[in-house]
Amino acid sequence: LEITSLFYKNTSITEDALILPKITCDLPQFQVDASALNTFKNLQSADINCLQPSSIDILLGADVFGEIMLNRHLNVPGHSLIAMETIFGWVVLGKTKLSCQRIISNHASYNAVEFQLDKFWQLEELSETKPFTNEEIARENHFKRTYTRDSTGRFAVKFPFRDSSDELGSSRDIAVHRLQQIERRFSKNQSLSDQYHKFMDNYLKLGHMELIPENEIDVPASSSFYLPHHAVPNKNGDKFRVVFDGSAKSSSGISLNDKLMVGPQLQTDLTTLLLRFRMHKIAVTADIEKMYRQITLHDSDFQRIVWRNSPFEPIQDFRLTRIAYGTASAPYLAIKCLQQLALNESNNFPLASKAALKDFYVDDLMSGANSLSEALELQNQLTQMVSSAGLVLRKWASNCSELLNSIDSDMCLSNTS
Repeated sequence: LEITSLFYKNTSITEDALILPKITCDLPQFQVDASALNTFKNLQSADINCLQPSSIDILLGADVFGEIMLNRHLNVPGHSLIAMETIFGWVVLGKTKLSCQRIISNHASYNAVEFQLDKFWQLEELSETKPFTNEEIARENHFKRTYTRDSTGRFAVKFPFRDSSDELGSSRDIAVHRLQQIERRFSKNQSLSDQYHKFMDNYLKLGHMELIPENEIDVPASSSFYLPHHAVPNKNGDKFRVVFDGSAKSSSGISLNDKLMVGPQLQTDLTTLLLRFRMHKIAVTADIEKMYRQITLHDSDFQRIVWRNSPFEPIQDFRLTRIAYGTASAPYLAIKCLQQLALNESNNFPLASKAALKDFYVDDLMSGANSLSEALELQNQLTQMVSSAGLVLRKWASNCSELLNSIDSDMCLSNTS
């Protein structure tokens, strides 16, 4: 903020300032007796209205006092006031005769108690369950109509398109371009190259992706989608995971994720889940190994990728046969399959069914029991129930050593004793 003198045209000061709605109340709080300033009436005052109560426009701190003061001052013997010259004009300091016995000056800003209380309750209250939207209802109905389970019990699902996939354009060119980008990174980072190739080799070996036969490659653009893929490092930067990009735009400007319904929130909010978890005498945690990759996708042509082991080899076309990270519907489909499994198996595994519906946050189990026998039964039922759908619970942890001793050590957290 630059403040310029009205009387000394080439004189100014520049200071940082805070902008406030109001600095303080009007000052002076009472009208000053003009006769008190008769001694200085011929001086050019810095404020011609200083005798009248008025608003304060700028408040300068003591740190700028020396910058605005000039050398002249006027002190009348026997008088309590002194005049000092500043770059803004003369100012008068001292005590005048008060027109009242006592003045109390304050400025308070406050919010109503009701407002503060409402804000407190908003922070403290648990989130309410919201009714499903029309699209979310359609998503639920689509899953019920289209999900299947194969002879091994594994779930198979279909993508929930909002209307149709007709608006999808060609997507292979951008996937090829992104592959070439990651290959250039490989040449500069051997660790990234090794981890990426190991991931892809494992994906193919497990049957989670398959090479597309040549006679099936050429299909209408609206009947397939190529997912670009890239590496995302962990927080330490020494390990990477491969992520597929369902939000990449096709030649029509529409991505796969633009056409997919996301689905409603199915699981309990994390706050409620943690509060319930803390109530158990015996705590039990675990997670489902590679949850997304245990669910088959019928629409695998909408999860095509391009890949090759070396830049000197021809690019090949693959399709992912399991739901993939990076597609908008993947979280909903995975969670919905787990909950549908719990409903299907509620008679056979009542404890596990209840835990699967209430004690999971995505693929992480946070449950427990109030006795060792109940905890052992819960762990046994959960293991059997998820196994019936081709899922595996691992990284078991608990505050009960007897429970952990009953579980294969390879399936427990490495730092759990």
